[in-house]
Formats: sequence, structure tokens, C-alpha cells
Amino acid sequence: MTNGSPEGFASADEEIAFLRSYESVSLWKPQVVADNVLTGIFLADATYRGALAALLLQESVEAVRRLAAVWAALGDRSEPPARRLRGRLPGAESVQRMADTVGMTEDPRDLLAYLGVSEDAAESASELATFGGLSWFAQAVRCAESGPPNVTVAPPEEPGAPPVLRWSGFDRDGVPVQVEVELEDSQVIALGDATGDFVTWAREFLAAYIDARTGVGR
Repeated sequence: MTNGSPEGFASADEEIAFLRSYESVSLWKPQVVADNVLTGIFLADATYRGALAALLLQESVEAVRRLAAVWAALGDRSEPPARRLRGRLPGAESVQRMADTVGMTEDPRDLLAYLGVSEDAAESASELATFGGLSWFAQAVRCAESGPPNVTVAPPEEPGAPPVLRWSGFDRDGVPVQVEVELEDSQVIALGDATGDFVTWAREFLAAYIDARTGVGR
């Protein structure tokens, strides 16, 4: 297991500073945006709801990709986690691999062992172990692998039904992919909640690693 100062960092202190900044800014950013969207989406004109919901979905996709980045960086330390986190964000395959591993895990403590982090992150591991929607988000990530997806809103199919947001794009091989989200309040809120969960889990896992590196107990 490699924990030394990676290429591109002048010292271990610089590496830790990068990790702290990644945890407090890069990982947190999707939640900050999502919280602000949720604050205004139900007060905004109805014509804005599709665009705002698409922005919320976009932030949830970034959040799950950053969770997958932390997952990969901590789960495979053949190279230092900081070096991995400085690279490109993972795509749909990485998110799906994470989903598969989580889905096969019966004891959340096994997730902590896989990531090599302490019980400080036990609550996040437990919540991640019971979250059942990672594969859906992997499909959403796939939509954005070749660039920003197209956004359309389909009208209700029957009276009283909500309109449907369609997020259509192409995976890294150019294959068309689409996910749909009903534009009802509970579904929009669920997107925001998922974004917050991904951010919280990623930050707690990475913080536990940083604390172990620096000898800080929480």
C-alpha cells in the first residue's frame, strides 16, 4: 500500500493540503448547488422546473462520480489516493463497479475494510450499504460521457400525471442513452437527497483517510 507523496506534490504537507481542499470544496460543491436549486425550484415559475431539475440531475451525476473517485482512490492504493483524485473523474463503468461491490456486501464494516478507513466513517458505510439506486445513477453518468446531455420535458401521458424529464446523451462509445425523471415534488427532492448523500459519504470516507494520515482522531 503506497501512502507517500505522489508525483506533482512538493511535499507530504502539500499533498494533505490538496486532499483537504478536495474534501471541502470539490466534493462539497455539488451539494451546495443542489441545495440552492431545491431552495428555489418550488418557488420558481413552472416553466423553469424542467431546466432546474436537469441542473439538479447534473449535480447528482457529478456527486456520484466524485464518490466513485474517492472509492477507487481509497480502495486501490497501488498509487497514492491524491494522485488518483487529481485525474479525470470516473465514468459509468466505475460507478457500476462500485454499485456491484456495495450490492454484494452484507456487513457495512466490510466496506470500511475495503476502503481502508476507520470506524469514523461507519455511518456513511452503513447508509451506502442500504442505498439501492447506484445502478440508476451509473446509467445517468453514461448519458453524459460524451458531453452534456440533451434535456426535454415530455407532457403527462394521462390527466393528473406529472411531466417527465428526459436526459438524453451518448456513452463513451457513442451509444445513445437516456434516463427519465418524473417532475413531481417527491422525485425532485429525492434527486437532491441523493446528491447530499453522495457528497456526505465521499467527504466522510476521505476525511477518515486524511485523519489517519495526519494522526488526527475524531
